[in-house]
Amino acid sequence: MNETAEKILKNKSDYRRNLEFLDTKYNGIFSRKLIKEKNEINILSLFSEMEFGYVLNQLFSEVIYEPKINGKTPDWLVKSENQNIIFEVKKINPIEKELNNKIESFKKDEYFGNTQSSFITSINNFIPQISKITNKEETYRDLIKIDNYKLIICIDVINLQKDFITDNDLKEYLDFESKYSILKNYPEFCENVAGIIGKPIFGNLVFIENKISKFNINKSNLNIIENI
Repeated sequence: MNETAEKILKNKSDYRRNLEFLDTKYNGIFSRKLIKEKNEINILSLFSEMEFGYVLNQLFSEVIYEPKINGKTPDWLVKSENQNIIFEVKKINPIEKELNNKIESFKKDEYFGNTQSSFITSINNFIPQISKITNKEETYRDLIKIDNYKLIICIDVINLQKDFITDNDLKEYLDFESKYSILKNYPEFCENVAGIIGKPIFGNLVFIENKISKFNINKSNLNIIENI
């Protein structure tokens, strides 16, 4: 297994829990991926997939990993209350050079998290990341509009450690109904996506419902997800 993956599992008990649980349910596929994958940024993304996958398995009984659907392979598919809900994970990273520097420091036991004494939170710093989120909707647009799949995008911003991004910040930045939201310039995204689950740097996982979507999840599934 990659050195970075081994060190992360050694230092993060929740990541070990996620891996053990998901490997048991999905026939060891995540351990096999961690052994095979050499790109360390991809390894971090895989840990994000596992984190959201673990959460989904606590909420729903039928959770499928990487199903093949009309030529597409979403990260997770939930079948619940007569709906098929795609959960697509996106880890939002800083620029590649900065992230690679953090990875190298971590491998040398020289990275101890964010050492800044002050933080900022700015929507302007988050705006450059928005295309990484909206592209997910474009990928699954036909499945949503033609085949009636629902799409919830899961975002992990924990690597943006120069920013003080809280759960409330994510709610504000990604408010589907606000004219000040960074989503306001993406009308098709707002029409088609059922919601966003966000993992902030500070605070808990947050579900942002898209009440204006044409392809909403039903009340029963909404009640389940709101317990995230």
